[in-house]
Amino acid sequence: MTMPSKLPSDSQCGVALLTILLLVVSITVVAGAMLASQKIVIRRSGLLFNQDQLLQGINAGQQLALTVIRADNQLNDTDSEQDVWAQPLARYTMGRHSVTTELRDEASRFNINNLYHDGAVDTAALAVFQRLLNQLNLESDIAVAVLDWQDADSEVYNDGGDESVVYAQQDNIADKKLPNQPFISIEQLAEVRGISAEVLATLRPYITAVPYFLPINVNTASPVLLAALIEGATTEQMQTLIKLREQQVLSAIDELWQLPPLSALNTEQRQALTPLLAVESQAFMALITATDSSPDEAPRQRFATVLISKVSISKLSHSSESNGDINNNGNNGNDRSNSADSDANTPKVIKVVSQRLWAFRPSF
Repeated sequence: MTMPSKLPSDSQCGVALLTILLLVVSITVVAGAMLASQKIVIRRSGLLFNQDQLLQGINAGQQLALTVIRADNQLNDTDSEQDVWAQPLARYTMGRHSVTTELRDEASRFNINNLYHDGAVDTAALAVFQRLLNQLNLESDIAVAVLDWQDADSEVYNDGGDESVVYAQQDNIADKKLPNQPFISIEQLAEVRGISAEVLATLRPYITAVPYFLPINVNTASPVLLAALIEGATTEQMQTLIKLREQQVLSAIDELWQLPPLSALNTEQRQALTPLLAVESQAFMALITATDSSPDEAPRQRFATVLISKVSISKLSHSSESNGDINNNGNNGNDRSNSADSDANTPKVIKVVSQRLWAFRPSF
């Protein structure tokens, strides 16, 4: 007689059921984690795609800026606020992305890298910068500190003191040396002795940091900067020049000497200023804004500032011979004698010098 098989006990049934439940929970957790991970991957891919689209928009804006400057260059040998590049550029749409481009004449400002170039101090540029500081009610000694940041020696200009001691930072490290190289951006001025955030904010609308010698464009310079060309001049006196250039663009620096108060300058003063001045621009700054107008999310934006040079072939050749725009000694590679007057009939090379991406809209 066969014995009946032993039925599983209640405890065994419970263990089996618990095991099944644990397996189901584990599978559910793993599946949930895989789904969440997949969503993250999809989200990341979408963000990367959108970022790539925004970067493509910035590149499109950059090409537009180059095209406008090249087209304007074919029209005349001067740069003024009446030119094509100075007019508002239409918004460009790429699907759900839009791109806006703004152009600014960097030669309408004082280039702080003009203070030291070709291995020597530019005393005329230094005097203009000191007068600009006075126009803005700032200490003229700041100009020497900005110069000492760039020049190749380790002594304070016209003083003989040790730069590492005179310009010791707040940490009082006596042997801390200055960079002795041109400025890459005006934000670096915050590290210069005597330039606080308030001073930098005051200076910002009137200065630039182009990595080569850049003459001031008298057709676009502000009354404040124009007044800095002459000792004792005022912005009110320069309003006459501003009104005249609005009616008729200056086509040569010689025309400037016929206008008051510059007509009062003697021959020596004019000769000193002439290399610092031009009637066209050799540098432009483009601010490009790319916007992603997704209907499901808040608009995302990326910004870029693009420095565009417009220099003559002769100047470009001189720069190449000097190992680029900035040589190994931290000197600008361009000769200050190459003004707009001497290069007026020389073909220009228009190209991008640098591009900087921003997560927020920079001051422009």
